[in-house]
Amino acid sequence: MRNSNISLQLYTLRHEIEKDFGGSIAKVASIGFSQVEPWNFIEKADSYAKAFATNGITAPSAHAHLVGVERKETFEAAVKLGIKTVIEPIVDQSKWVDANDISEIAHELNKAAEEAIEYGLQVGYHNHAWEIANKIGEVSTLEYFEEMLEARVVLEVDAYWVHAGGLDGPDLLSRLGNRVQFLHIKDGKNIRSSENIFNERGELVKSEANTREQVPAGQGEVPLAAVVKTAPHALPIVEFDEYAGDIFEGIKESFNYVKGLPR
Repeated sequence: MRNSNISLQLYTLRHEIEKDFGGSIAKVASIGFSQVEPWNFIEKADSYAKAFATNGITAPSAHAHLVGVERKETFEAAVKLGIKTVIEPIVDQSKWVDANDISEIAHELNKAAEEAIEYGLQVGYHNHAWEIANKIGEVSTLEYFEEMLEARVVLEVDAYWVHAGGLDGPDLLSRLGNRVQFLHIKDGKNIRSSENIFNERGELVKSEANTREQVPAGQGEVPLAAVVKTAPHALPIVEFDEYAGDIFEGIKESFNYVKGLPR
């Protein structure tokens, strides 16, 4: 049975999509998803549109860079695909130390939000671990940043990276309230013992010292049930950055776990 209350971040299937675009989206639909969150959708807008129409898929949100770039092409592609919220997926961790840099990111997103109105869109921001671990005064830089955002800018909180950054996910969500409209749902083991190293595309880079192991939702140390319960208004979006097993089986297990959670 298809579920309209759970989405899938397609970054999870970046390798599979490169090999078989249509087949990968069809498998996602067969698992039970009726919603996805695309990434890299501008160049592949036609392929996404075809796959969505074929499989009865919609994309309420998507990832694309909004900070420090021209946004017109991004917003046009989003409209073509029926996307309603475009989310900045990553701003380099070096920009989350100084208050002035954080203020500039907020300014850029506020500007993007104003531009998005013309297209009938809203914009948001997705966190990694550094916005959680770094502090300005007594608060995380994500919370410091949130206070400078206009009301129309939303947040997509990644529960895994909140845990990696050292905060309690439900507590953070309680403080952020309705600003959070999307949740990235992923789980893992040994999360806080691992260094977070990314390449220039924002992809996780494994190292010999990295003991992190991502697992299907509900099988690791992230308090996902409490996360979803604390923000029942937010759309849960299944995601893996990496997975050692059959990725479609991992996605299916995560989907079934989230589907079974009380909301």
